[in-house]
Amino acid sequence: LRVFERRAKTASEVGARSNGDLQIGWLRPTLKDPIERPVFLDGLCINKDKTGHCALYMDDPLQEGKIKYITKSFESHPILFSAASEQLTKQILISQPDLAARYHFLEVPKSAIDNIFNKESPDGTNPGDDERALDIPPEGGTLVLFDSVTVPHEVLATRERERWATSGWFHEDQQRVPLHMIT
Repeated sequence: LRVFERRAKTASEVGARSNGDLQIGWLRPTLKDPIERPVFLDGLCINKDKTGHCALYMDDPLQEGKIKYITKSFESHPILFSAASEQLTKQILISQPDLAARYHFLEVPKSAIDNIFNKESPDGTNPGDDERALDIPPEGGTLVLFDSVTVPHEVLATRERERWATSGWFHEDQQRVPLHMIT
């Protein structure tokens, strides 16, 4: 098992919120705001113009216990959360250029095409610079428990012998969908 731990302490809790909102990204630290900030998806955002029911937000750094939306409401679509769409999310959804430049997905997309394109950010950092890989060796009697939402991870191929494993998941309560949102 390989897990990718955060190198720096974050501004607030990460992962899933008690209301069911999931963390889907990060805002990288800058000189002006030196703290890495988690970005969450509000899947039940209700707005006046009814143009969508999703929005991205972060904890408001100026008001304890408040959130700050960094996008307008939008309709969810799987393409927005695929490996190739991080730039799309930055350009279309996040209207503040300074926040758009800092945003990246929770887990850095990894694919064969990464070897072709240089994925260095405008600020000179690489997408993986904010995390470090930790390998947990497959030794008998090892029990590994971790939050798979907050800790990006991958299961590595076994070498020289067969793997036996048991996996299980605990989930928080699901959000109830308001009746007016059901079509």
